[in-house]
Amino acid sequence: MNESPAEAQQQLLLGNVHKKQGLLEDAMQCYQAGVTLCSGSAELWFALGTTLLELSRLPEAVAALQQAIALQPDSAGVYMNLGNAFNEQGCTEDAIQCFQRGLTICPGSAALWFNLGIAFSSSSRLSEAMAAFQQAITLQPDFPNAYLCLGSVLKEQGLSEAAVQCYQKGLTVCPGDAQLWHNLGTTLLELRRLSEAVAALQQAIALKPDLAAAYNNLGNALLKLQRLSEAVPMLQQAIALKPDYTDAYINLGFALQFQGEIEEAIDFYNHAVTLNPTNPEVYNNRAQAILLSGNLVRGFAEYEYRTKLNRCRHSYEWFTNKPRWQGEIFAGKRLLVYDEQGCGDVIQFSRYLPLVKARGGFVQFSTPKPLLRLFTNFPGVDELIEHTAAAIVRTQFDLAVPLLSLPHIFATTLRTIPAGVPYLTADSHSIVVWHRKMNCSGTNLRIGLVWGSNPAYAFAHIRDCGLKAMSPLAGIPGVTFYSLQKGEAAQQANTPPASMQLINLTDDIADFADTAALIMNLDLVVSVDTAVVHLAGALGKPVWTLLPSACDWRWLLLRNDTPWYPTMRLFRQSTPGNWGSVMTAVARELSAWQAGGTV
Repeated sequence: MNESPAEAQQQLLLGNVHKKQGLLEDAMQCYQAGVTLCSGSAELWFALGTTLLELSRLPEAVAALQQAIALQPDSAGVYMNLGNAFNEQGCTEDAIQCFQRGLTICPGSAALWFNLGIAFSSSSRLSEAMAAFQQAITLQPDFPNAYLCLGSVLKEQGLSEAAVQCYQKGLTVCPGDAQLWHNLGTTLLELRRLSEAVAALQQAIALKPDLAAAYNNLGNALLKLQRLSEAVPMLQQAIALKPDYTDAYINLGFALQFQGEIEEAIDFYNHAVTLNPTNPEVYNNRAQAILLSGNLVRGFAEYEYRTKLNRCRHSYEWFTNKPRWQGEIFAGKRLLVYDEQGCGDVIQFSRYLPLVKARGGFVQFSTPKPLLRLFTNFPGVDELIEHTAAAIVRTQFDLAVPLLSLPHIFATTLRTIPAGVPYLTADSHSIVVWHRKMNCSGTNLRIGLVWGSNPAYAFAHIRDCGLKAMSPLAGIPGVTFYSLQKGEAAQQANTPPASMQLINLTDDIADFADTAALIMNLDLVVSVDTAVVHLAGALGKPVWTLLPSACDWRWLLLRNDTPWYPTMRLFRQSTPGNWGSVMTAVARELSAWQAGGTV
């Protein structure tokens, strides 16, 4: 067939017109006609391959672009588009080779370096991806997508603070880029820099008012700041912009749950389930709302979805090779009941172990090292194991079950909670040792204080009151306070409120067995929601638990007592963040007790 370059050129020009009009199929037909008329035109093969790429007809695109390279091997642009076609096919190594070949021709192309970074990132070659994105930024400092992708790679490597700096650097040259503000805000949110996150996300919305993800993340940040009245409309707007936005329904349900509007929260969780019935996060959140309402049977049944959460997978992956115990008689077998959450959960739900033992067999219990001494000789446990990978691998067992599945297995209701106390005891010798350490008048009330929870918990800032907030307790005569606070917040004991007699012996506390022995020498424990309240309750000691307005599901709604611990009283915030009214109530009750009342 004779070549017709002039007619082919006409097809190229006509195809270009169609392409500018968005008529990709018509453009493709023109380019196909053109290469039929003039098969030696690299320009036509390139135009055809690029259009096929835009139409996601990837194998055809690859073939056309390879033909263009055969005809014009020194074209960096052809290598870039061929690399993009390979990348979209999942052929990342071929894509990398194309981009690298293109860079030998045009090393100053920021776009080629950027695309090379994308391919390296797809291959999990993160260090090389970082270098490529950084080179793209060096060549083109106002390249917002390069900052976005570099930030994502940094976060993937756990370098969130560096990602923040990356986004901030990008915003100095691209201050009007809404996506950069959004990514900055979401990263600050993950770092719990909440006020900064709010400001960044608000800026993203100002620049792009239809960015649904920004409203969702802003609502989440406001929720964590306990600015619930502001969080709810942000989440509602996210849903208005994106009616199938599962995460926004989850967060809105959570916000309503925080406000105590349980039925409304469950309705939004139900909608999220309809949208995404395979998402365990939805079921897990709904389960906690149901538990908060007091329906323990249904709530604990649905709470089993926690074992399917990606973020919790590490808690269960050591045990998947053994059958899951479902509550059957297991005589002649070894059952491992294992820890899965915090120390407070272990203490609270260890009450079920004697019920497990009653169903026969040999009961093994794995628990973190700080609890090992406390659980020595615990009723219902035949073998105590430190909860580490190495110890679990060495342990021989036939069946396994996570500790927090026991309430479901035993069909627990509010009336059937095993609430007999004490179900934990402190070593008698340790109690005497701690008594000798305590320098307190025999007539003074001895009260233990905890003002901070585990900072690793996402809502620790909501649970914590700080020692300064306890200053209303300082003026009560005849009371000596003892710090039970461990961790970062323990430093506050060095500067107690004026007039508070606070004795700090916590440097001598090695584990929860020591804490238990110290508590047994106290008259009362006053604490925020942390493991110490569970320990005091399990020991049968009087304990007053200080709760935020948005409290954990186990404390139910509106009650000042709890079916889990008969010796515990609950003091709740009336409004989010207001510890003043809580401490006033505690001080009033403490003064009354000191004057001869009851705990």
